[in-house]
Amino acid sequence: MSNKIKYTKLTLALIAASMISTSGLAFAQPLVTLKDMVEKTVSSNPEVQARYHKFLESGFEQEVVRGGFYPKVDVQSTYRNQEKLTPNIGNTAVPHMNNELVLKQMIFDGFATNNEVKRLGHANRVRYYELQSAMQNTTLEFVRAYIDTLRYTELSDFAKNNYVVHQQLFNRIQERVTAGVARKVDLEQASGRLALAEANLLTETTNLHDVTARLQRLYGELPPATLEAPTFFNSGVESTSTEALKVAYNKNPDLLSTIEDIQAAKNEVQAREGRYLPRFDLQARKNLGASADGRNSTSAADVLELTMNFNLFNGFSDQNLVKQTAQKLNNAHDIRDKSCVDTRQLLVIAYNDITQLKEQTTYRTQHKNSIENAREAYRKQFDIGQRTLLDLLDTENEYFQAKRSLTNTEYDLQTAYARTYAVQGELLERIGATRGNLPEYARETYMDSENVCQATAPEQIIIDKQALLANAKPFSTNIKAAEPAIVEPPKVDAKVLSKKVIPDIQFETNSAKIKPESYVNLENAINVLKDWGNSSVEIAGHTDQRGTSKAEHNQKLSEKRAKAVLNYVVKKGGIDAKRLTAKGYGFSQPIAENDPIEGNVVNRRVELIRQEK
Repeated sequence: MSNKIKYTKLTLALIAASMISTSGLAFAQPLVTLKDMVEKTVSSNPEVQARYHKFLESGFEQEVVRGGFYPKVDVQSTYRNQEKLTPNIGNTAVPHMNNELVLKQMIFDGFATNNEVKRLGHANRVRYYELQSAMQNTTLEFVRAYIDTLRYTELSDFAKNNYVVHQQLFNRIQERVTAGVARKVDLEQASGRLALAEANLLTETTNLHDVTARLQRLYGELPPATLEAPTFFNSGVESTSTEALKVAYNKNPDLLSTIEDIQAAKNEVQAREGRYLPRFDLQARKNLGASADGRNSTSAADVLELTMNFNLFNGFSDQNLVKQTAQKLNNAHDIRDKSCVDTRQLLVIAYNDITQLKEQTTYRTQHKNSIENAREAYRKQFDIGQRTLLDLLDTENEYFQAKRSLTNTEYDLQTAYARTYAVQGELLERIGATRGNLPEYARETYMDSENVCQATAPEQIIIDKQALLANAKPFSTNIKAAEPAIVEPPKVDAKVLSKKVIPDIQFETNSAKIKPESYVNLENAINVLKDWGNSSVEIAGHTDQRGTSKAEHNQKLSEKRAKAVLNYVVKKGGIDAKRLTAKGYGFSQPIAENDPIEGNVVNRRVELIRQEK
């Protein structure tokens, strides 16, 4: 019995081990590399496939015309019922039934067929380079979506962490307000920051969804959950934009297709000029059998004949056809010249972006690291009571923005490399991807002779920071009037700010009517006005700004609210109205960032400002 139990346990253990190993194999999916995904894209993308089939079609079209060099062989059978006007003596009349083997061979057609074959050969290469262009452009679009997927995946993670921190800090501020140890306005500000964090989270997740759809359209299916980090840009670019431009002029498929189109147009002109020359054709007829009534007829005899056809006049159609084709050649040159300009513009902009973004990455890394250090310092200072929760919110928001800026810059740099390689016709090569069943065309001499593009790039703008500082106005001169502790301030007639109070005053929505819960705060403000003695006081009204805010309306609303406070402190507090002036500033002087939808409660305020002469 014990042996049976041991055997059963051993069997179960083996089965379990087998299941574990099998499940491990099932879940150990190999990583799909960027190279694999690009090769799948350029082999199955509908736009690329359309160009591929156009390329194949043009090859067969050339072979159709090439058939004109070969003889044409036909079997011709005729049946004739002809009126008999003379006796058929010796069966020499035209037979009423005749079978012949007919061979026709073009001997000379003014080189028309030869030039047409050459034209279609260049047309085939035009389609080849158009296919290469479609592959480069589709790969670039795919790489952009690929990089953006990595970008928004990372930004979504940032937004998630940012939301969690804002929610936690909001909860703590809410607890402090409930306990009566924090102001309600702090909670309002934290609420606004939390709403902004939630909006950022929604934005980044929406961007990730949309870019995944872009990638799916190009790739043909949903991308794998894990994407390989790109390394195609590690080889860098040429040392100067001029050198990079030379590479583009030699390999850009759009430019090469225009050069092939010029050669095709030249051959088409020569083919049309062939109409001015005579045409020679050889024809042989072998009689395979004629009816008895005409077996001795000359119509039943074997024939070998050489014919010449010389077009002497064709209503000037041939002349105008040559002129028409010559304009095609001129148009091909114009398109080549435009391609030179377009290639230069795309290359120098992408190359300049690489230079600028590499430098920006350094500065944005410094910024992110500095803000991260400040964030940690603020957290430690908060623990010992030297910072508020709102201070922590400020640093969290700046840290979030710093990480976003650095991440965007890094991925923009990768995209700039991809754009540069695509213009140079090297993006697939840099990634290491290929598409099978495509020929390799040797570089012909006319590629260089017809390439008239000038590899001259505009100079990159480099800021001389030392010169800027050397020519700048000394900073101490700008702030000299703000150093009263060192230099005695001059006597001026203008009023300057000496003291300010911002009571928490709430108004009805879009109204100057003061809410009753603000009366306590206004009583405190009246006490402050009494403490200021006979000093003149400006009561300044301010509003926040939203996407739909109108400046004129908010200006008037701020003035009405300032006057409402003035009337209250005069009527309820007995403050001399001669001391007070009411002024509205609308939303022109915010003290915090406005949300385009919610505005900001902090900016909706009334300030009491003591004036001194």
